[in-house]
Amino acid sequence: MKKSYYVFLLFSIFGCSQTSKEKLFVGYEPIMWIKDKNGKETNEDFENPNQKWFHKNLLKIKKDSVYLDRVPISKIGKKTLYSSSDGGFYYYIGIVKTENGQKIIELTEISCDYCPELVPENPKEVIKKRKLFGKITENGIEINNVKFSNLQYSDTKLASEYLNRK
Repeated sequence: MKKSYYVFLLFSIFGCSQTSKEKLFVGYEPIMWIKDKNGKETNEDFENPNQKWFHKNLLKIKKDSVYLDRVPISKIGKKTLYSSSDGGFYYYIGIVKTENGQKIIELTEISCDYCPELVPENPKEVIKKRKLFGKITENGIEINNVKFSNLQYSDTKLASEYLNRK
């Protein structure tokens, strides 16, 4: 009897664990915030031209719900540095739907930390939430010209999943 109880206990702890890893799609979007000497926009750092700035886009799809976190990072060669504020942290939620046989993604910004905000001239004017659009094809996922080519497995929730609970 003790043996079967022990087997049942081990199975319930390890076999039915709630910490299963979920697919997390990753894409990198250059943060174009300065102009080079020729007037062309670039993602180079102001003080270190070898340092390039990106938003690391983390995308999770659960059934027909979509969550996207855009986290600012910089890269120097293969080294990745995480920013505490530069570039802003953008959070989106949305849906996946099918239109004319094509899987479409629609996302709406739900929050942003350290981001510039538009201030309307007319105080009664409402500024619309930023929207992003994308698609899922046999070649992968693309949202606003950012291709999600990397795939990770993670048991962590995205910030946009927590913010969605408001």
